Amino acid sequence: MENEKFHLTESSEVAASEPPILPFLYPKLFIKPREILNMRLGQTQAITLVLISGIIIALVGFAYTWGKPMIEKRSVIMQFTSALKFMEDLDRKIVDMAGSCSFEGGCEEEFELPVPGMMILNESGNTLFYEFRVEQPLITAGEVLFNTADNGSIARYGETPGVLSMTGNRSGSSYTLKFSLRYRELVSDDPFRGYKIQLLRSGGSSGNRKIVISYGGSETRSGEAYEGRDLVLSKIRVQLM
Repeated sequence: MENEKFHLTESSEVAASEPPILPFLYPKLFIKPREILNMRLGQTQAITLVLISGIIIALVGFAYTWGKPMIEKRSVIMQFTSALKFMEDLDRKIVDMAGSCSFEGGCEEEFELPVPGMMILNESGNTLFYEFRVEQPLITAGEVLFNTADNGSIARYGETPGVLSMTGNRSGSSYTLKFSLRYRELVSDDPFRGYKIQLLRSGGSSGNRKIVISYGGSETRSGEAYEGRDLVLSKIRVQLM
């Protein structure tokens, strides 16, 4: 009996000692609850990071798709504003030069084109054109007048001598804005005369960098104005480069 007791005691001690040894022999089969929680948290964080990255990429793509036309429209408006100011300043200088300069070659002004494009002098039409391409349509039909409501070829003295306007055209996927500055005859009853700024070509008739204007003197032509009036011409030479 003592031997049996001894064997039972020994076997029970072995049985009692086996469980603590197993985690060391098979660590992957015995994971503590805290370790399980940490693993789940790590997986959740990784999934969350992937989802957030996907959302950010989608939002950036959407913002670009939606924002690109807005950016282009803003760029077109800035180009339009710069070009309009340029044409207004050019008109003002031409009118001032025609009215204040006293001798040929006595006055000269130079202007850089603010927006890449082309400037053209139509000498027979007494008109300067400034045309450039834009990314978005600003106007595609009709004509916009900026400095007068009367765009006739003859107007009463006191009206603006130059008619500044703009048109827009579409050709396929491209758009163009075209400014026009045309000088007309102004008539007076007292004295019975007509007055006109005459644009004269000096060099090439087109350019894409700058325009130089200079005073070319004045001339009076008998009976060539409206209703037989004498016509006083103030000549402005235009050089396009």
